[in-house]
Amino acid sequence: MTLSIALELVNNPPIFFLDEPTSGLDTVTTVQCVKLLKQLARQGRTVVCTIHQPAASLLEMFDQVYVIADGRCIFQGDTAAMVPFLQSIGMPCPRHHNPADFIIELTENQDTINLLCQEMLNGKLYKSAKLENTPNEPMNSMELKICYQIEDDAPETEIMLSNEKCTYKVPEYNEISDSSSLSSQESQTINSSMAWMKVYKSSECCGYPTTYCEQFRILLCRMLLQISRNRQGLYIQLVHHIMCGILIGLCFFNMANDGTQMFNHLKMCVGLVIFFAYTQIMVPVLIYPQEVKLVKKEHFNRWYSLTPYYAALTVSKIPVQVFLNILFCTIVYFMVGVPFQLDRFTVFCLIANIVSLVSEGFGLAIGSVFNVRNGCAIGPTAIAPFLGLAIYGFDFAHRIPLMMKILMKTSFIRCGVVAMVLTIFGFDRKPLECQDVYCHFAKPDVLLNYLDIENTSVWFEIFIMLSIMFVFRSLCYIGLRWRFAT
Repeated sequence: MTLSIALELVNNPPIFFLDEPTSGLDTVTTVQCVKLLKQLARQGRTVVCTIHQPAASLLEMFDQVYVIADGRCIFQGDTAAMVPFLQSIGMPCPRHHNPADFIIELTENQDTINLLCQEMLNGKLYKSAKLENTPNEPMNSMELKICYQIEDDAPETEIMLSNEKCTYKVPEYNEISDSSSLSSQESQTINSSMAWMKVYKSSECCGYPTTYCEQFRILLCRMLLQISRNRQGLYIQLVHHIMCGILIGLCFFNMANDGTQMFNHLKMCVGLVIFFAYTQIMVPVLIYPQEVKLVKKEHFNRWYSLTPYYAALTVSKIPVQVFLNILFCTIVYFMVGVPFQLDRFTVFCLIANIVSLVSEGFGLAIGSVFNVRNGCAIGPTAIAPFLGLAIYGFDFAHRIPLMMKILMKTSFIRCGVVAMVLTIFGFDRKPLECQDVYCHFAKPDVLLNYLDIENTSVWFEIFIMLSIMFVFRSLCYIGLRWRFAT
């Protein structure tokens, strides 16, 4: 519980709502916890706690008490005013008896609850034990009187009750006007706290104490630390990429330089793109919904804004993702027999990483809105149309209608496959080896013409994928903002 309170103090909120802060604590820790909360209240914060049957010594530490029975208010006011109030209505608390236990025992009788509720006007009255003398009616300084005060926003309220007028002043913590009654240490603590709160308010940027750049830096460091500590997850991803790279390399071993394996060339390009698509889509769908719950709580506590969080989330995943993708691409590239050229290998890895980033954005968009159960159903269902458009029409490319060609450009998997084919068989590649008498697709230009992609370019397909990635990640941002607003 003390750790939870410490986490809430990160952003120094002016108001605390704590649900049973002493639950599960021993007596000593309970007293320390309440003393800490009282110290926080003395520094200018408002601390509201729900607590059940506290000890008498613990009850005295609270400044005000609000007691509820059957959903109705049976007492509201200063803690010191509760016993005199009960005595004034003919229900005196026995000596050496815990007032908290006594008032709870009174609630066992429904008639008593009705009486107490009527006396308090169901919470519309406030019982105060701190009164100031009014000019027209002197008061004995040693006498304790109970004053009924109707709640009001005014700092000072005067009411009449049984021909007696009393005044209650609401304490203000903007300044420490009288520090003579406080010790030097308490006065210094309160003044420094109030000075800090003034600086906090003056330096507040869009409701946050730090700038977006500082929030981004802190969040990025935290996320990178979390990734580095998840050693098991990193090992699993590493083994996954290495094993899949070796398996794909064995399936298409040294086929990229064989002019008789045109359809295998297409299968290899489709297989590579689908690997990156499904690998990066399903991980956020399964993991991110749990993280959204924590982020929603931290954002509600105003620890950070959504924009720097989302930027840090995007950047933090890039280093590991790029490293694993390049490792996978290196294994596949040399095993399938693609001629090594630095520019060809660079673009090959670039396309793989872009497809991976687009797929991750698609998975995050689903994970930010749906829970794990619904996401597992929606993820494969939503990816199916992109996959269908990716493999459509390779054997009759020149007869595809114009509207269908435009629709196919909305599939990032299709764009990735086309870009991969252009990378492997473009860049002025020399004719492929041919072991038969005649190989129709030995020349790369013939293959590109057959697929009707000789008039496009790798960079155009990359641009389309980047545009789709922007759309998916924007949907993820909108989904997070919608989740935080609900």
